[in-house]
Amino acid sequence: MPVAARRMLALWFPHLGAERHLRRGGIDGPLATVAERGAARRLAAVSAAAEAAGLRPGMALADARAICPGLHTRPADPPAEAAFLAALARWAGRFSPFVGCDPPDGLVLDITGVA
Repeated sequence: MPVAARRMLALWFPHLGAERHLRRGGIDGPLATVAERGAARRLAAVSAAAEAAGLRPGMALADARAICPGLHTRPADPPAEAAFLAALARWAGRFSPFVGCDPPDGLVLDITGVA
């Protein structure tokens, strides 16, 4: 089938880095992963609850704590997040003959003939 006739679905998981920790349980409330960027500690990913509190990736950790004092943090771990995305891709393979990772937080699925 020509590429033009294919139907592709792009999935974006904007909270992937934080969701990886939330799925393990034990965290109640806003969560962010933190990365060292130069001399600064910045939010790498935020949960939906942290986003609702006004936090965004790239924000300085000190600013985030001022906005949301109850913020839970975990260190960012890009290799573990890539492995989590790969696990999601394997799961999505049950529904599509082609699943590709679009790092750091996306998947692309061929859904031709699924509709």
